[in-house]
Amino acid sequence: MKTYYDLLTLEPSAPAEEIKRAFRREIARYHPDKVQHLGSEFQEIAASRAASLTEAYRILMDGDLRRRYDESLSDGGDTPEPPPPREPGKPAPQAEAPQPQAPAAPVPSVDTRFSRDRTSGHDFLRRAVLARVGTALASLSALPLTIQGFDAAFAIKGRKALFKKPEPNVKLLLRIVPLVDGAAVEDAWMPAARAGTANETLCLLLLGSGMAAARDLAATISEMRRKSRQAGPLLIPVDMRDWDALLPPETPMAVRSLLERLRQGD
Repeated sequence: MKTYYDLLTLEPSAPAEEIKRAFRREIARYHPDKVQHLGSEFQEIAASRAASLTEAYRILMDGDLRRRYDESLSDGGDTPEPPPPREPGKPAPQAEAPQPQAPAAPVPSVDTRFSRDRTSGHDFLRRAVLARVGTALASLSALPLTIQGFDAAFAIKGRKALFKKPEPNVKLLLRIVPLVDGAAVEDAWMPAARAGTANETLCLLLLGSGMAAARDLAATISEMRRKSRQAGPLLIPVDMRDWDALLPPETPMAVRSLLERLRQGD
């Protein structure tokens, strides 16, 4: 049975500050602004998970409730049931949970819906994002590729036009991360670099539900280029909350077109 510690990916001995950080990190993935472009099924899952996370935070941040909860786990008791999913039109829980309430009577065990693996939330978001990307790529004659370590990859043949320089062939890699930050850049850089070949522009889209400051990302990218002696991808950070991207000047037109379609929801 999934526990509140499992929901927040915490050890049972985690202190209050660690619980707060974990709650903010996890619930940010299910904010309505980040799932409003998805189908109703995904929005319902997100609302249910947000309710579950909020209840976990409420219990674990109250000393008496946490002690009783830990005792119930030691005795083999079930995890209390989280609140029901949010009704349409009602706001989702925010990063700061409400103040703990007085201890309540025991409630029934959690529904099997909430026994999913921790990755389930990421999985449904990943499927939705890749479906949106696939739709946006439909007019670009993109050929799907399989490259280990990335959520998706495509080969896009450069277009030729009269009186213009031919567009380059593009190998496009996508990796979906919780947050586009320096650590995500470092983790993706070398696997992406190994996927590159001659006569193509290698582009890596890092898509996250949040983004570090542009100057920090630029510093990390510059450092990775220095370490790899300029060998590496053209890295493009993308914030999935509004599909805004930090575009290097040399970004191919095909990738610019893709990102514009993602922003427009086409």
